[in-house]
Amino acid sequence: MKFKRFFLFMVAATLAFAGCKSSTGETPQAETIKNVKVETISDGVVQNAMTLNGKIKEKSLTALSFRVGGPLAKLNVKQGDYVRAGQVIAEIDQRDYQLQLATTKAQLEQIEGEYQRYKQLIEQKKIPENTFEKIKSGYLMTKTAFENAQNQLLDTELKAPFSGYIYEKFVENYQTVGAGTPIVSIIDNSHLEVVVSVSESQLNRVKSDKKSYVNVANAGIHQLPVQLLSVSEKAMQDGLYEVKFSFENKNELKVAPGMTAEVHIFCQTDANQLSVAQTAIFHEKTSTYVWVYNPSNSKVEKRSVKIDLDGTQGRVNVASGLNIGEQVVTAGVHYLVEGQKVKPLKTPSVTNIGGLL
Repeated sequence: MKFKRFFLFMVAATLAFAGCKSSTGETPQAETIKNVKVETISDGVVQNAMTLNGKIKEKSLTALSFRVGGPLAKLNVKQGDYVRAGQVIAEIDQRDYQLQLATTKAQLEQIEGEYQRYKQLIEQKKIPENTFEKIKSGYLMTKTAFENAQNQLLDTELKAPFSGYIYEKFVENYQTVGAGTPIVSIIDNSHLEVVVSVSESQLNRVKSDKKSYVNVANAGIHQLPVQLLSVSEKAMQDGLYEVKFSFENKNELKVAPGMTAEVHIFCQTDANQLSVAQTAIFHEKTSTYVWVYNPSNSKVEKRSVKIDLDGTQGRVNVASGLNIGEQVVTAGVHYLVEGQKVKPLKTPSVTNIGGLL
């Protein structure tokens, strides 16, 4: 009797255990709830900026030459020298030009006296008008020749048109040079330029530049204000447009032409835009998405969004697809699926370091 009761008990227990299994013979698994980081969309922060990479360039690189020719008597600079505006860079032998000046001066003094005498005679109407005109014409030609000789003597000195650095030297001392022959090239470093290239879609945004800053890592420059200088009206061969920004090259700056720079441009838009963390954005084929968290059922929904301007500090602007007050997932977006249940992580308190309390 006891054995029969024990047998019935074992059968009942077996049936009960079998009833707990699924129809497939497997024990059902509890639904996995993933912890995620979320962010609430608000209109408190509006990102409206672009970051562009470029190169530092000098304001101007000018080749200097004499307006007259002759043997080079002095070359007072070498490559890398700093020269001030008006400083004499090189001189041509003045001997022939001094002789020319002396000759034209003597001719002018001679004809000037004759011109004054004839001028008195014409005023007294003692000579014909055409006779005086010939004397006057000769006097003016001689005066012009004298003034030209003066200018040529002055032109034997090559002076710096602005302050800057000697970039390259093309001739050596005592070499005979002709008028217009490049002697040296000089860099104007009083102001420097940052040259960047932008696409057609970025062109109008750059033109609406409100304020811009440049970073030059190798020169230790951060957030230095720059001014929009020019925007090319025609695309280059690569289809991009050249944009130039300028800034004053102060003495304490250690920046030089050729350095790599990063320009942050803050633009003007027609209306405020929402922004999200860049980590919330993911792409599938040609579309851009975010995961929107629904607090009512703790599930995520894939939402198509339109991205406008790149923002700053790891954020991007959203032109459409999101509303103020909605929550989006900002971490692990590539490991979620449509309708998956998630649990938002709590934001740690600033007074509870490490979340120990």
